[in-house]
Amino acid sequence: MRTLQGRVICTANDKTVAVEVVRLAPHPKYKRRVRIKKKYQAHDPLNQFKIGDIVQLEKGRPISKTKTFWAVPAPNRAGPRVKAEVGPTQELGIPLESES
Repeated sequence: MRTLQGRVICTANDKTVAVEVVRLAPHPKYKRRVRIKKKYQAHDPLNQFKIGDIVQLEKGRPISKTKTFWAVPAPNRAGPRVKAEVGPTQELGIPLESES
């Protein structure tokens, strides 16, 4: 089983977080890829995660009736890179007449 990765959506219970995992799967009839969401209860012994954090779920021994995963911090994803703002002089490498 591949590791699951999701977003924390609830931290109301002590040492437990609810994690929503979103995956893409083909629709049975229309064969179009649709988002499927599933919620998992995960063990968070230090109560370190807040709502909106991205976590990775690791399978472990059953802790309770619904908790069999451990929440661990997810490795940082490479987000969209922001290009540095390029001015008119940096674009061509020559100064404009108005700057002389």
